[in-house]
Amino acid sequence: MAEGDVHTYFEDGLWKNRVEGGSRASNTSPRRTDAVLAGRLIAKKRHVGHVVHTPEGDIETERDYRPRLKRPQ
Repeated sequence: MAEGDVHTYFEDGLWKNRVEGGSRASNTSPRRTDAVLAGRLIAKKRHVGHVVHTPEGDIETERDYRPRLKRPQ
């Protein structure tokens, strides 16, 4: 994924969202579901990718919310 993408990950007992390239978490939550939903909304608003990690740090899912280019007909 590219700089600016949103990563949802588990650290220090909390689920966090961080924009790639940033040094701090955008938000935190004790619940995974809430963090994933918040990360998805951030990614959609910014038109970037959203990467959800497992508690161990592996990539679980990746979604791309960049606008698609229309092909000429």
